[in-house]
Amino acid sequence: MSQILIAGATGLIGRELVRQLGTEHELTLLCRTPGEPAPNRRWLSVDFDRLDEVALPAPVDLAFCCLGTTRKDAGSDAAFRRVDHDYVLAFAALARRHGCRRLITISSLGANARASALYLRTKGEVEQALLTQGWQRLAILRPAMLLGHRQPPRTSEQVIQAIYPLIRPLLQGPLRRWRAIEASQVAHAMRVLAEQDEGVETVENERLLVL
Repeated sequence: MSQILIAGATGLIGRELVRQLGTEHELTLLCRTPGEPAPNRRWLSVDFDRLDEVALPAPVDLAFCCLGTTRKDAGSDAAFRRVDHDYVLAFAALARRHGCRRLITISSLGANARASALYLRTKGEVEQALLTQGWQRLAILRPAMLLGHRQPPRTSEQVIQAIYPLIRPLLQGPLRRWRAIEASQVAHAMRVLAEQDEGVETVENERLLVL
C-alpha cells in the first residue's frame, strides 16, 4: 500500500479525493480538526504555521496538496497569502523531508506570478517556487470555477452555481477554458495524473475536463 500525504482533505476537492482513493492506500491527512475515521486514514492534527516541526510516522510515496482559501474567507491579504503560498510550500517541504518525490497540487486557471490580482499572482508565485524544487513527478492543476457542495457554503459560489447552467452554452471556442468543473472531476484528474511516476507538467482546465 502506498503511503499518501494529503493537505486540505476536509475541503471541497480534498474530501472528494479521499473518498475516491478508497481503502487501497495508507492516507496521512493533515488537519486542524480530524474528519471521518477509517481504517486506512491517519488524521494528524497540526499547526500549519509550524509544519517545519512536524515528524510524520512513515516515509511518503506521494503527496496531494488541496490547500486553498479566498481573500474574503482569510480576512486579509496577508492571511490569504499565508494559506495559499506559505502553507503550500511548507507542505511540499514536509513531504520532501520524508522522502517524497511526487507531488500533485491545485493552483488556478490564470495563475501568473506577474498578475495584478492578488489571488492569481499568489498562485503563480507558488507554481514558480515548486518548479524550481526538482520533483521527480510534479503536476500543477489549474481548474476554473469549482462546482460542488462546500462546507460551509460560500454565498457567492452558490449564486454562480445557480446561474451557471444559463451561462455554460455561451462558453464556446476560446471561452471554453472558463467552463466550471466539478470538484469530483478535479479529484479524479489528480488520481490519474498521480499514476505517472515521472514528469513535470501544468494541466489546464480544458484537459482536466476530459481527464
